Amino acid sequence: MIGKVGTFAISFLLAYSALVGAPAAAPETEDVALQQARELLTGEHKDTEQAKKLLLEMVQGKGRDPLSLSYAYVYPGYIDDKAGSRQLAIEWFQKALAVEGAPAGILDVARRGLTRPITWIRHLDSVEATAPQGNPPANPTPAARPKKAYLTDQRPVGLAVATGLSAQERRENFEALWKSIDTTYACFALKNIDWAEVGRRYRQRLDAVTGDDDFYLLMFQLVKELKDSHSWLQNYSVPQVAYETVLRTDLFAGKPFVVAGAQAGWEVLSVDGATFKEKMDALRPYWYAFSSERAYRRDVARHLLAGEKGSETRVQLRAPDGRTETLALRRELVVKNRPPVRALAFGLTRQRFVHFGRHPSGLGYIWVESINGREQVADEFDYALEQLRDTPGLILDLRDNTGGFGQQRIVGRFLRKRTLVDIAHVRNGPRHGDLARHDSYLDSTGKWQYTRPVALLVNDLTGSAADLLACNLRSARRVVTVGTTTYGNLSGVSVFAELPCGLVVRISKGYLSDAKGRPIEGNGNVPDITVEPGVLDFLSGRDPVLDRAVSVILDRARVPGRSAVQ
Repeated sequence: MIGKVGTFAISFLLAYSALVGAPAAAPETEDVALQQARELLTGEHKDTEQAKKLLLEMVQGKGRDPLSLSYAYVYPGYIDDKAGSRQLAIEWFQKALAVEGAPAGILDVARRGLTRPITWIRHLDSVEATAPQGNPPANPTPAARPKKAYLTDQRPVGLAVATGLSAQERRENFEALWKSIDTTYACFALKNIDWAEVGRRYRQRLDAVTGDDDFYLLMFQLVKELKDSHSWLQNYSVPQVAYETVLRTDLFAGKPFVVAGAQAGWEVLSVDGATFKEKMDALRPYWYAFSSERAYRRDVARHLLAGEKGSETRVQLRAPDGRTETLALRRELVVKNRPPVRALAFGLTRQRFVHFGRHPSGLGYIWVESINGREQVADEFDYALEQLRDTPGLILDLRDNTGGFGQQRIVGRFLRKRTLVDIAHVRNGPRHGDLARHDSYLDSTGKWQYTRPVALLVNDLTGSAADLLACNLRSARRVVTVGTTTYGNLSGVSVFAELPCGLVVRISKGYLSDAKGRPIEGNGNVPDITVEPGVLDFLSGRDPVLDRAVSVILDRARVPGRSAVQ
């Protein structure tokens, strides 16, 4: 099958970075004062007094970008911790956490600083030095490559992968990564992964690797064997070449259809002579990992026609009346990970993350489009809920929400008492089955709680922190869930492996279950009522998921005590 499909896979080799929002190191731009302060803090003979003076001038000034400003708060915390001024250090770390838009790696260091002294930062202190016991090295900026594999629960930033590796170096780095995963990954048993067998297969492939790109691709594919969308290569990806045609596609009832363009509603039979299944099989080795097959199918279907700029693709389509047509299309438009269009027959008040309105039935409707923000999301939700306080029931829409940050405050608005909302299973020993259990309870939040019936709308794009939000609300038994099974990527806490070649790999160290002990990772949140829209629903603007939810909540609101699960 490599013939006709292989060309597509290589030309797509891959649009995946742009398609799924693949993680990449953020560009680090800093001002001169920060560079000078860093030089004063680097090495054994630090001039902490002069460095702190520069940093204080930075934070007192205006117009600092979030990256530089967050450094300017973390570094004084480090200085004060080294001087034994713990309370002053904590105050600096708190200020760093308040910087909106600060890089995640720096925020991780600041969070650690709230619980333990930060007296050793890799890029400021000798790489040969040993960090104090119980205080893993912080690394918010570029660092020298470690001489041996290193595991840390902080996201390293700034490491670049080595090139020109010898066969022996490739072997050593491969073994270091395989062992790091073997000793830290939490979901081997959950996903029935035989890691020893995976190692044997990849060692055989390693013998045939001759270049750097092939080696890092092999490492990428090794991590993909975990089938975990939260485990990835942190600082290596293939070139992001991703362009699309004038037609857009999506998945309905397991088949790809055109959803935008002159042929909207037509089924895609083949692309460059290959069926949808053949495309999925060909792309699988190069696409970023997905925790569930349904999420992978959906993503491929939505980007089925993408490829290199200017390249031509031949697409065979079938019209609703059964006739077929083959089109030659050129890829010229930049791929954008657009969410499906949301058609509503009533108006919404729009905010940045949370939109709301009143359904014609009288029910409240809140659409949490994104939770890729922290307190602002909860603040917007609180405002929306306040405006809908008098409604007899509520529709909470999490469809197409791919995640962001946990929103415990939102969950608490629906709780009357302290409630078990999820269970974490975290790797805590050398054996694959060594997992510690941690029960998570939430209390009520806000000045009042919404206690009337609530329907939660989900689909296969509801993932990560949105999957957690769905899990928490379901565990609290505060919602009836309507739609299709969620993405199912909820692997929890992570650890980072730094390899001698400079490669940084994120590894999931835990996974989450609902209050009944059912793992969400891979399985997803299964709705109480399954409703799957068809392509004709989409094209006509009908929303059978919302319609069913409204019917159920109205029924429950009118008949006190009656179950909403029909």
